[in-house]
Amino acid sequence: MINTEVKGTLAKLLATENLTVEHRQVSTAYFDVNNRVLVLPIWKTASSTVYDLLVGHEVGHALYTPNEDFDGVSKAFINVLEDARIERMMKVTYPGLRKSFFEGYKELWDMDFFGVKHDDQSKLALIDRINLYFKGNASIPFSDEEKVWVKRCSETKSFQDVIDLARELFEYCEEKQEEKEDMMLPQPSAEADGDQEADRQEEINPTSDTDEEKEWPTESDPEQDHRADRRDTDADLETPSYVQGGTTADETKSVTEEALQQALESLVDDNAKEWVYLNIPNVKSSDYIVPFAQIQSDLDQHFNHKVFTGPEDEAYYNKNLQYAIDHYNKFKKDAQKSVNYLCKQFEMKKSADEYRRAAVSKTGVLDTNKLFKYKLTEDIFKKTTVIPEGKNHGLIMHIDWSGSMQHQLLDTLKQTYNLMWFCKKSGIPFRVYAFQSGYGYSDEDKQVVEQDENCLAVSSDFRLFEFFSSRQNKQSLEKSMQLVYTQVFAMNGYRLNYNGTYGLGGTPLAEAIYCTRDIVDTMKKVESVTKVNVICLTDGEANPLSYVNRIPDDAIYRPGEYKYSYLCHTRGKIFFLRDPKTGYTRKISSSPYETTKEIVSFYREITNYNWVGVRICNKHDLTRLVREFASDQYDAIDKQWKKERFASIKDRAGFTEAFFMPDKGTGLGTQDIEVKQKGSTATRAELQRAFKKHMGSKTTNKTILNAFIEQIA
Repeated sequence: MINTEVKGTLAKLLATENLTVEHRQVSTAYFDVNNRVLVLPIWKTASSTVYDLLVGHEVGHALYTPNEDFDGVSKAFINVLEDARIERMMKVTYPGLRKSFFEGYKELWDMDFFGVKHDDQSKLALIDRINLYFKGNASIPFSDEEKVWVKRCSETKSFQDVIDLARELFEYCEEKQEEKEDMMLPQPSAEADGDQEADRQEEINPTSDTDEEKEWPTESDPEQDHRADRRDTDADLETPSYVQGGTTADETKSVTEEALQQALESLVDDNAKEWVYLNIPNVKSSDYIVPFAQIQSDLDQHFNHKVFTGPEDEAYYNKNLQYAIDHYNKFKKDAQKSVNYLCKQFEMKKSADEYRRAAVSKTGVLDTNKLFKYKLTEDIFKKTTVIPEGKNHGLIMHIDWSGSMQHQLLDTLKQTYNLMWFCKKSGIPFRVYAFQSGYGYSDEDKQVVEQDENCLAVSSDFRLFEFFSSRQNKQSLEKSMQLVYTQVFAMNGYRLNYNGTYGLGGTPLAEAIYCTRDIVDTMKKVESVTKVNVICLTDGEANPLSYVNRIPDDAIYRPGEYKYSYLCHTRGKIFFLRDPKTGYTRKISSSPYETTKEIVSFYREITNYNWVGVRICNKHDLTRLVREFASDQYDAIDKQWKKERFASIKDRAGFTEAFFMPDKGTGLGTQDIEVKQKGSTATRAELQRAFKKHMGSKTTNKTILNAFIEQIA
């Protein structure tokens, strides 16, 4: 099975330009010069060698054949001569293609793709012999006069040279054809010059035995005039002229070129599914981000500036609000020790890595303390230790703000806060976003952004809530953290009304990833970040992918308009995703159960970010996901889950590393020690086990933070 994606990539590499390669339901390959699109058929029977030949050939046209008319010259002649020119140039530019061209054309010859394998090659038209010669058949015979044309064909430099030569060669072949036809006609005698009737009779019933008359074609003569074929009522009208045996070659036509084109069409898979090429959206993140200043203002207005009906109502509300704030302050106080501990662990890991990368070099300066050894060793120079500079890391975090996250959202937020405190202490720039669809739950609040056809769609109600940013000062960040904590506390069912604008919605993880590129570019400019780490936290699959397509003009409803179509709802199509900036193209699955893996893995290919996934799930979901992404690691992952209360998979689920966490108790890092004892008094061993378990929970329950530390240390 030929990997057409690889062949498409080969075409782009050969073209050495920003070329678009597409496989479509077409009969022959062609190159759109204006749009720089190389279109290849969906071949079903072409071997890998023939595939390389065809790709190399079409790329040659893309590179060297201009978009010009033929100036009235025979198209067949130009095609033959131009093929010879561009293939010669491709072999010079890419010597490795010589083998592909030679073996590919040999394979096509063996399959009689030129339609003349079993014919006498010496009797083929000159243009056909030139065609076969430059397509690898070196045994083709030429007369001394014809060799001049072959030599001139091998020396064409430009497309204009091809046009000029094709015009001259066609005129030459036209003359040869006329001479051939004249020789095939009976020649009148001198005596019958004035007797037209006798002439006519002689034409019908020739009686002389001259050489010219011997060459007159008969019905059984294999070299009969092609005009006699047209007069013959028994001629095979369904069979092309190049496969009808016994015809005299027409010097002005190329039967091998015609035969090759028709034969190549037989390689095309007529029953293939339609290949649809989609671009990733060129997203301007500011169109979808709700900045932290606006969120802080909205939440502050909602929680701290309420209008009450009376003193009792106000007192009751303030009591509940203060309880939420106290809950946050207690968590903050308890978490600091764990965060400080992890900061120390990070510094130790970082120092160990720097030591591993350190290199010792001689300075060329004499060490006076070692001069006495000069007769015994050459190691008498001072040395210096060189430590390569580490990269400036940055963090982008996307949190699932969907309805299914309600019951684990508070624990998730606690882990996020641990990570932010760590970044703050370590001087790491960060951005924390919550992705949500259903923003405002009103059409009035939806900002419609114009989107291009054949591009992945971005939901109009998608928003990124920029909850926290390292650009905030200490006071602003603390205020945002307290307000968001209160919002989540209220959404978790406590006696407070949450702000509906920032409530839970759908799971537009794909849209959040679309925005990441622009977010990172801005971060790099503002905060000099060199290495970006993107963490995506969710409890389920991203919303299914959709794309923008145009309704046909002959449709009954909304003809000519644009609509969103889900990939998973479209049958009979294979989808390929393309990045216009890099040109990277890859087939993607339309299954709604693989959306996250497909979109993340694609962006991993076109960016140099470190993508970390955190999936909140139960044991049942974990089993399904492991069997889907890493069935060969099932036993090891199951053991890790039981022992450490989380599991990880590298390079299998779309992410650089994906972490799977239990959907309950993920944020409990400061719970009291629980001692399991058999007697009335706990033994020393029981106390030791309880303490180890407690200390382990304080770190393993901070899975996000640990994952981040491991990646950047």
